[in-house]
Amino acid sequence: MSAVADHALVDPTLQTSASNDTTNSTLPTTKTTTTTSDNYNTTIHNTPIHNSTALSDYPFNVRHVNGSTYFTPRIINETWTELKIGVLLPFHQKSDPWTQRLTLSGASAIRMAVNEINSQQLIPNAYITLIERDSFPKDVDGQAGITQAVFATVSLIQEGVIGLIGDISSSWTSLSALMTSTLQIPQCSFSAVATSLSDKTQYSYFFRTVSTKLLYSDAALAFIVSQGWPSIGILYADDDIGQQLSESLIMKSKLQGVHVQAYQKFYEDGPQSNIHSSIDILMNTGVQIIIVAAEGESQLAAFTVAGNMGHINNNTVWVSMGKITNELYNGVQKFNTQMEHRISSTTTTSSISPTNNINNNNSKTNKNDTDAISFIARTTPHLQSISFNETFSGGVFLLDSTLELHGYKPYDEFIEKWSHLDPNM
Repeated sequence: MSAVADHALVDPTLQTSASNDTTNSTLPTTKTTTTTSDNYNTTIHNTPIHNSTALSDYPFNVRHVNGSTYFTPRIINETWTELKIGVLLPFHQKSDPWTQRLTLSGASAIRMAVNEINSQQLIPNAYITLIERDSFPKDVDGQAGITQAVFATVSLIQEGVIGLIGDISSSWTSLSALMTSTLQIPQCSFSAVATSLSDKTQYSYFFRTVSTKLLYSDAALAFIVSQGWPSIGILYADDDIGQQLSESLIMKSKLQGVHVQAYQKFYEDGPQSNIHSSIDILMNTGVQIIIVAAEGESQLAAFTVAGNMGHINNNTVWVSMGKITNELYNGVQKFNTQMEHRISSTTTTSSISPTNNINNNNSKTNKNDTDAISFIARTTPHLQSISFNETFSGGVFLLDSTLELHGYKPYDEFIEKWSHLDPNM
């Protein structure tokens, strides 16, 4: 388990203005601040503020007690009801810049939202107090790190929070979500993407504002239905995401009236898998519409093999997920370079078949070869290069998700406010 963010997640903090140009985007830097009241002078997360003007304009009274940071509105009617919301984030995680970016930008958005709710009295006769707790106060790993995260969650629960926001990583979130769901306390994460968190038998009070990879199965089936294609074949990687996408596609296809003609796993032996055999088995069933349920190296390997074997043609349609055009192009160029070298080589390796190569336990090259594209180029029986433009134009559809809603007024207004936050806050 780790406090580091799930790097499969698309970073929602990259868009900071209503413009589509994000080349020079400037994320509102959420630092921490010191505020003074009659009884205390505190520092949020141990980082002092040096802007007296910002201090006077800051909408919260802030105090730091026993590892928890409390944000309460400056003006409170004593007759109002206090609603405590916990925020559980790895504020002191420094090893991964992207995790730190998500943490600080997320915290700034949460504080901004709470300030608007309180100042506009969106909850009549009540106000929100934010209670922030660090799920990673010390740089430790293993059981010590898990203990820290659990202790932080328990501390917030003991504070009497009625809801909790966090954590960043899926592994840390799963720990806290088990506890909050057991105690029927709603918990929301804006970055944990693990599909396992969708299991309502364990995480009945957990929800999130970020989609999981299972969203692609819905999009793929919607596309299939829109084209009027009655049946599909599924080629899925033998890993967690591939299996989960395949199961989702099989279950949901029945509801959409789409027949799953065949499904076949691949990449069961990692980069040295006999992908040629897996694709042959699937294509021999007569499928013409193929959904590739995979990501990363296995996904690129599947398309490379299918292209090399000639299965991507005018009679087939291949559907998969993600913006992989550049990665696929680079992979194909690498394959072509090694294939040209193999064709021109006078060694006997050019005649080795995939099956013989995979089963050759005495081959040192085979054991040490962990690059899927290189392995494919070295073992394919089809001694021909791949024309990228001719092969992958027209019959390959890649589905992608976006967190940008430019043109939607509430989204544009939020981004505008967020991008102009005082960097000292």
